[in-house]
Amino acid sequence: NYMEKDLGKVVLYTTSMGIIRETYAKCANVKQILRTLLVKFEERDVFMSIEYQQEIRDRMHHETIRVPQLFVEGQHIGDADTVERLNESGELRQLLRPYKSLATTYTCQTCGGYRLLPCPSCSGSKKSVHRNHFTAEFVALKCMNCDEVGLVKCPSC
Repeated sequence: NYMEKDLGKVVLYTTSMGIIRETYAKCANVKQILRTLLVKFEERDVFMSIEYQQEIRDRMHHETIRVPQLFVEGQHIGDADTVERLNESGELRQLLRPYKSLATTYTCQTCGGYRLLPCPSCSGSKKSVHRNHFTAEFVALKCMNCDEVGLVKCPSC
């Protein structure tokens, strides 16, 4: 089902957790390669989303996953070493030619390029406040619009 979900997309699983410097540097390097090739890609940060963590485990059929991992049209291309090798040989440019877009040179004015925003419903608190119809008090419920850290995908990206 990932073939259908990612049809026409270049997807890169990364992490924004900088504590593991080598992994963070590899993620930044692969993102820079894709930007240099002017490729429009969807970044899925496994540090920010439990959903993306489970998704990449399902895709890779393994419990322990190393990021970055690149997928094109749902097909696994490889990790940072593979992407660098393909880039040096020129194969990556040929493979990603259909996904080249000048829009990648512009930064989104809504989210600043982060592709995530605080939830407009709960302002990132992950709580949705509703009035109890039986009493005069308010009840705090889990917000159903955002992820586990109170963020939603940018509607402009």
